[in-house]
Amino acid sequence: MTIPINELSKPAAQAAQDFLGELQTVLDKDLLAAWIHGARTFPDRPKALGDLDISVIVVSVAPAERRYSQWREDPTSRPHRLSETRDAISARRRVELSPSYLLRDELAASEPPFAFTPRHHHVGWPLERTHFLAGQYVQLYGPPPDQLVAAPTWDESHHALDREVEHLERHVHEGDHIVPYEAAYATLNGCRILYTLKTRSPVISKRSAGAWGLGHLPAAWHAPIEAAGRVYDGDASSEDEALLAATMPELVGTVREHLQPTEPRPPGPPRWAG
Repeated sequence: MTIPINELSKPAAQAAQDFLGELQTVLDKDLLAAWIHGARTFPDRPKALGDLDISVIVVSVAPAERRYSQWREDPTSRPHRLSETRDAISARRRVELSPSYLLRDELAASEPPFAFTPRHHHVGWPLERTHFLAGQYVQLYGPPPDQLVAAPTWDESHHALDREVEHLERHVHEGDHIVPYEAAYATLNGCRILYTLKTRSPVISKRSAGAWGLGHLPAAWHAPIEAAGRVYDGDASSEDEALLAATMPELVGTVREHLQPTEPRPPGPPRWAG
């Protein structure tokens, strides 16, 4: 069972409908499907508005449309027009639209099949496919995901989790533990990674993963988890922020202890994986 669009917040639903209209205008017959996924589809989503993730399935693209260096300088190109439209709707509705354009003929690949803008650090495609196939999405347009995407193997998902941990390690490397949102993200996503390793299912919100952590992780995690939830809701105190700054690096290290790297690391700092 999928998520009805009226279960989203009103601004998010309005932004999605506005964007769909523009997708139909710009892509026309090359628009195959559009699915909303991510934190905004869960009933326990944060109170504060955040990104609205939308996967847009595109039938065909021109070679130049796959090269950002070319289409960014061409205001008549479809990806350039959609980029400007996304920004305009995000500003008007005060909801940050975050679309990914995926090429239909490459959906079976283990790597994300980006049609317009390659996001070289994106590693969550196996986890997104699991959410889609579990019905954790809003069907905005076109056929459902189970007609277009294949279930990932556990090896693919395990590798994606490893890269998520590396992403958290990069935040530690950059000193982002002092940024409340990043420290809260690392704490709650750390819970979600550990939950997924335990259950082999990533289909859980960060808030629910935090609730799971309160019941399954050591007591030292409990206060940071609760503080992270308040950051996500925009209700954090200065004490919450200080606690997260003090505990985030150690918590990320604990997650890494449970998930060793699945591949040799290249030289340099931990890699981003956004």
